[in-house]
Amino acid sequence: MDFSRCIKSLLVSVFCCSLVSARAQDLFSPSTEANVTTQSRIGWRILPVPSYAPETSLALTIGGLHYFGQPDGDSTSRLNQLFGGIQYTLRNQFIVSVLPELYFNHENIRIFGQFEVSRFPDFFYGIGNNLPESNREAFTIFRAAAIGSIWFSLNGQGIRNGINAGLRFDFDYQNIIERQKGGLLEREGANAITGRSGGLLAGIGLAANYDTRDVAVCPREGGLVDLRVVPYTRFLGSNFEAWRGTLDVHKYFTFNTPTPEDNGFSHTLAIQWFTDVTAGDIPFFRMGLLGQNISGVAIARGYFGGRFRDKVLSHIQTEYRFPIWWRFGGVLFAGTGNVAETPAAFDVTTLKHSIGAGLRFALVPEERINLRIDVGYGFATQSFFPYVSFTEAF
Repeated sequence: MDFSRCIKSLLVSVFCCSLVSARAQDLFSPSTEANVTTQSRIGWRILPVPSYAPETSLALTIGGLHYFGQPDGDSTSRLNQLFGGIQYTLRNQFIVSVLPELYFNHENIRIFGQFEVSRFPDFFYGIGNNLPESNREAFTIFRAAAIGSIWFSLNGQGIRNGINAGLRFDFDYQNIIERQKGGLLEREGANAITGRSGGLLAGIGLAANYDTRDVAVCPREGGLVDLRVVPYTRFLGSNFEAWRGTLDVHKYFTFNTPTPEDNGFSHTLAIQWFTDVTAGDIPFFRMGLLGQNISGVAIARGYFGGRFRDKVLSHIQTEYRFPIWWRFGGVLFAGTGNVAETPAAFDVTTLKHSIGAGLRFALVPEERINLRIDVGYGFATQSFFPYVSFTEAF
């Protein structure tokens, strides 16, 4: 087990948590869905979080959440939310991130995005599904990104109640500012890694989904089918000509009727299949990565994000969630997946398996806001990684 990478993974999780922990703190008093739209919730919530990792030294993260109402005074829609976070380390590394979630026209229009500027270290092992640990090389990347979606309800019943369609925008500039001398990212000519110096990936595409989940942050019933297709073109300023297609399918089964004593927990089986296919001149920093967190979905818990990467990623996982006692719940999970250069080259004989377990603490049982602590184990690399969040893995 590589403890330095384990701690780094936890650090990234802490940063993500700092963005939402203000929300959990705000929700800590008993409330209902209707409370989310009350004027008493409008305002800022701020939370500082110190942390440490070998790659970053001492770091301070300040996360905040701002609620604000609808311009037309609509009191039936949820409040708009603006997440923000700033992290700075003693090694001059930083992340500045803003995540707006905006609702219009009685929740029939939703805008969600991630806007980020950062300078942070990472590791590169090469491209493919059979890479030795000795390949690992460090690099530092500067990133400025604007990624998100604009959703429209097609049945007029709100974004969370049926069929939706919209636009997906993806503008991601990354500059590799520090590379290991003599490493894979230093290669030139025919063996050069696409995007080894960075560049801009820019595209606008289409998205559609069918969402019947009862609660998005911690579903018990229903499901989700989400499809996105984004072409990256030089017409929009992209340095790379490529395209991406993503299919994300969730299904949930509950085997009991929760009681108030269960504090929001139930015996639930959750299943997810995620596939990300890219083609063309896709840079290495935007290939499918086993172990990464994609749009809030944890893929292959137990692997370092990017330990295996390629143009095609497919992964399936299942999770059993259950109550334990009082405000505590637990999960057992397992998954398997792989990466490949093309769909035809996908090799089921070299699948990367993972298992794990986790603990949940119900912060707000009525709204199923839980503190999630998971530990995953990746068989292919014999690695453990921790995960901390305030939403379920999928």
